[in-house]
Amino acid sequence: MTKTTKELGDAVETVIEQAFLLSADLGNEVRRVLSAGREAPLGVEETQTILELAVARLQADARAREDEATLESLAGDAATIAESLIRKSRRSERRTGARDATVTFPLQSYNDIEPGNVVPTPVYHGVHVPMRCGYARTREVNLWDRNERLEIHLNQFRAREDREPTADELLDIMLGLADLPGLSEESDQFEVKKLARSIVANGVQKAPIVDIDGTLLDGNRRVAACYLILNSNEYTAEDKKRAEWIFVWQLTPQARKEHRDAVVVALNFEDDCKVKWPEYVKARKVYEAWQDILAREPRTPNAREQAKLKKALSIKFALGPNTTTVNRYLKMVEWADTFEDHHINARERDLYEVKHRANKYFQYFEEMAKGVNPGGVAHCLTQDDTFREIVFDLLYEGKFRNWRDIRQLKEIFDNQEARDALIKARDETDSGEAENHLESAMAIARLQRAEARTLGVNTRIESFTKWLDDLPAKAYRESIKAENLRALLVALKTAEDNASGVSGVVDEEAGFCDNCGRPRV
Repeated sequence: MTKTTKELGDAVETVIEQAFLLSADLGNEVRRVLSAGREAPLGVEETQTILELAVARLQADARAREDEATLESLAGDAATIAESLIRKSRRSERRTGARDATVTFPLQSYNDIEPGNVVPTPVYHGVHVPMRCGYARTREVNLWDRNERLEIHLNQFRAREDREPTADELLDIMLGLADLPGLSEESDQFEVKKLARSIVANGVQKAPIVDIDGTLLDGNRRVAACYLILNSNEYTAEDKKRAEWIFVWQLTPQARKEHRDAVVVALNFEDDCKVKWPEYVKARKVYEAWQDILAREPRTPNAREQAKLKKALSIKFALGPNTTTVNRYLKMVEWADTFEDHHINARERDLYEVKHRANKYFQYFEEMAKGVNPGGVAHCLTQDDTFREIVFDLLYEGKFRNWRDIRQLKEIFDNQEARDALIKARDETDSGEAENHLESAMAIARLQRAEARTLGVNTRIESFTKWLDDLPAKAYRESIKAENLRALLVALKTAEDNASGVSGVVDEEAGFCDNCGRPRV
């Protein structure tokens, strides 16, 4: 059988694309039967025969399903349709100037997985983009220095250094370690550190996309996160082994500019429509896992043992080695459980309606969990069941305006007048009137707090001035930090300004004594 020319072999992908234009089913069928054509070019007759069989099969399937749309797109003789596909592919080759390029970044096998075709052919922004898939060493993949996400950072670097950044400098920019004015210190603007923790727990979930020379078209953050794992002492040898190789998708040598543009547009402009889990759901998963851990322990772990267990739990859920989020979730779920118990059992509300409310207002439980010592919100809510029930009822009805209202509860707790206003807000059915009562409760609490600040003011000033008088001059030079000295001087100047209007106390022209620093009276 006569073999095709190299041009026909390279055009196999274009034939597949043309088949997709007729029918998605036909495209998939043609892609499957021609997949071997990448490795060993097919002959003209063989290509024609396979296409005829594919078209005939699709026509038969369409007739069996009474699929009029597919029958219309495949109308005609199978041989004629096959010839048309090949002609279109050749015209497309001449029109677009498909390149005869060489792959300079070959994909490799790893863990017994050999490079192969991505099946089915990915579609980006309405364009079918044939790709290969396989593994690459992470350190051989270079970050993309033309990524629009980095445009401001790169232009800033070029303006200052008058050159392009090196690979290491580009990585520092991605990690927030570059000294670029306008960025806060230790900034993780691209959340690479967070992504690295996820990769340690779950691996790279979405394959980066590279060109035939290894240039990244998508996946800068994922590759940067793998570099961070490999370079940081924070991660174990097992973590580093997981990040050493990365599974990628790669364009074929026949890829054109339209393919690259479609990939970039689809992955950076189009919404993937993914909805993240609510914190209520994630926190409950962590809480349930923590309860399982405690149930397996032969005895109640001490504080140090609990910290170790929570660290492992945090890493398991890709939250990093710091247990702050785990501790926050555990406290929030405990308060959510108390909230749900009150409304399900005491108020006899529907179980799932209550859970929906707990989900909706879950962030408020973080504020309720703060302040376990006397004077704090959590302390007030745990000390008085009636007060806690009022708060839970208000939260269920959505009458709190924001988390700041929760913080004010500790001021309302000991004020009966403010409490009465809070109860009126709970019992009021008109939303406008309920908000007025709530604002009244908050206003009464603020007034009480302002009055409390003035109580004992003379005693406080006497104690402070005596302490200041007794402070040796050496302490100013050796013990007090410069920023604290500046703050002290600002406070004293403010006191002078406020006291200057009080007749007979401080002479406005006199000011402070140069020797002792005290006001001339």
